[in-house]
Amino acid sequence: MRGDLFEFRSNPNRAIQSVYEDIPGGATLCKSDLKNGATGFMSEGILISLDSDGLGYLTKTAKAWTSFTAGASGIHIYKNNEFLPGDNISNTAFTTISRNIISIDRSNVSYDFLNIGSGFGASGGAGTILVETQASGVSGTDASLKYTPHGIGISEFPVNLAFENSGFGLMVRGTVREANMPYPIDENLKDLLPLIRFV
Repeated sequence: MRGDLFEFRSNPNRAIQSVYEDIPGGATLCKSDLKNGATGFMSEGILISLDSDGLGYLTKTAKAWTSFTAGASGIHIYKNNEFLPGDNISNTAFTTISRNIISIDRSNVSYDFLNIGSGFGASGGAGTILVETQASGVSGTDASLKYTPHGIGISEFPVNLAFENSGFGLMVRGTVREANMPYPIDENLKDLLPLIRFV
């Protein structure tokens, strides 16, 4: 574990508040499935799934801007998301049928609109957290996350995605200020990271 990571402790402006354990070498972030691809910046506090080669993938999430009904053909979500057409989404409890995103309208300054064609099998309230899944048309025990998070990205400064091999440190035990995370999370996702405390 790198001792210099403790410098993040108790800074109210950071997502990372304290680090007790990290994965040596961190993760190189895969940029091919991000909204801005190889441009822009990515802040610390993202959920990262790590494969056997050390490549990290973002666990994509979004928060519903308004409520939606069972069978609705689209969902309004907050702008802070990395979803792309072709991604599959569900709620984090997999109690709705996952759906493929046909298209995304990003023209509104306040929200994005996901066109999912066939609606979820259940309604959801404003603030419902949506997550990327492996497949479309499944729910319950048949559903799974596309990328199950192994830790939370650590970076002293936002990572410039224009550079090759953009990397993050990867925290697996510590404390995170949830309000400073760039993308939304809920209790179901927090349960996947039992050694991380969210405040």
